[in-house]
Amino acid sequence: MKIITNTVWQRRGSCIVFDQESLGSFISIGAMVSLRQALVWSKGIPVNPPVPGRTILICGLETLIETMNPPEAEDFLRTRIRPLLRLLQREWTECGVVFGFTSHTKAFEETSWEEEVIYRRRDRKTVRLSDGLWDGTATMNMNKVVREGEKSGEEVIVGYYVARIS
Repeated sequence: MKIITNTVWQRRGSCIVFDQESLGSFISIGAMVSLRQALVWSKGIPVNPPVPGRTILICGLETLIETMNPPEAEDFLRTRIRPLLRLLQREWTECGVVFGFTSHTKAFEETSWEEEVIYRRRDRKTVRLSDGLWDGTATMNMNKVVREGEKSGEEVIVGYYVARIS
């Protein structure tokens, strides 16, 4: 899997971010919307993103994944979230979509041979996150987002990013 250290994920494409430091700035400027509000856009997308800047932070996906049965959560990602991402990337080409998570980095597992990201819920059940969000092309197009840590040479995993889904 490719690693990116720049901020392109904030301006286009979609990603899941679980690094609280990286999410903090979006919360403080009012770039956060609920999953419920974002799903309404499937019925009619506003002309311009309803947030300041070029990043939309969507909260609530983690709660949904934690409360639904894993097969239902995966189906929801495929049938409701993935079409929404396609719509947003088509209409708001200069806007990044971020799904914020509060879970620890260890809740996100990369499979070794498929380069798929699996989300391990608090009850230890798993959800195929990258496959549901970004379809099968995620294995070829997914990037791990990292930032510099506090210690010299330390890398902190921020999340996972896909520039565009088809």
